[in-house]
Amino acid sequence: MEDKFIQSGEIEKYIKIGKTKITEIIKSGKFVKPIVIDGFSYPLYSVLEIQKWMDKKKQKRNRNKKRNKNTNSKRKTT
Repeated sequence: MEDKFIQSGEIEKYIKIGKTKITEIIKSGKFVKPIVIDGFSYPLYSVLEIQKWMDKKKQKRNRNKKRNKNTNSKRKTT
């Protein structure tokens, strides 16, 4: 995948999360860091970095699902 820079408003369209929630995630420091380029009045974000962030969130979800499944299996056998 070729990387490109997008503005924060485009993140909403890319990951389908509302502006308020994206702003909250960005301010918390739990999102990819913006890229500041001289001459631009707004920060830009790397699509590849956003994709990696999304992949990490899916991996975390999958690990938690697996962990919960194992916990539930143990409960049923006891």
